[in-house]
Amino acid sequence: MVMKMKNNKNQNAVNSNNSNENKNIKNKNNMYLYAQILITAVMLLSCVILRVKNEDIFYQLKEDYKEFFATETVYESNFSFKSYIARITKETKDKYNEFIQTMAYVYGKGANDTYPSNVSLKKFIPDKPGIMPLSGYITSNYGIRKNPFNSREKDFHTGIDIANEKGTFIKSAFEGIVLETGYTNIAGNYIKIQSDNEVQSFYGHTQFVFVKQGDKILQGQVIATVGDTGLVTGPHLHFEVLYKGERVNPIYTVK
Repeated sequence: MVMKMKNNKNQNAVNSNNSNENKNIKNKNNMYLYAQILITAVMLLSCVILRVKNEDIFYQLKEDYKEFFATETVYESNFSFKSYIARITKETKDKYNEFIQTMAYVYGKGANDTYPSNVSLKKFIPDKPGIMPLSGYITSNYGIRKNPFNSREKDFHTGIDIANEKGTFIKSAFEGIVLETGYTNIAGNYIKIQSDNEVQSFYGHTQFVFVKQGDKILQGQVIATVGDTGLVTGPHLHFEVLYKGERVNPIYTVK
């Protein structure tokens, strides 16, 4: 009888240990599940915020992930989850750095009525005047202005902003050669045209670019459409003119 009671106690102890072990496993599984739900919620929220606040970055990340899964053999044994995480980490750091650069630009560019080193207040009128690249309302002139993203600060606007509907054709103000096209987090889709050894024009925040580097451009030729790429408050063209490497007031360079 005593042996039987001891056996029952031992069995009860084993059952209790098994029960505790099962509870611990269940709790760990629940923690993993909650963590996955939290991470998924954060990712979904981040996607929604990016989609609303910055479509360019949202679609760029979307294309990057599509490209990743197209190049990596995801469904085969050689797929590396570690490389996938490393790539996401790198892209996140890159986007964070872009964000920091943008904020530095917004809060630090030409603050306290200072002038950038590469601008001129002299009136430059070229021998062969250009044409206005876009009809519309000039929302921001050349020179010191209130920062559109931080009204408590001022900066020096290095061109003029011409507002019009998204998709409106943009014409080249001067004839010349396309020096460069590309994208930056600030200027969005842009075009640089070299007219001669001294005059260069710049077109920023465009939607679609119809020219490429090396193309010969005629004055009045359609080169792009109005967009809202880069750091903007709405669709418009940011138009700059440089003379001997210095930005000048574009108003005086066109007729």
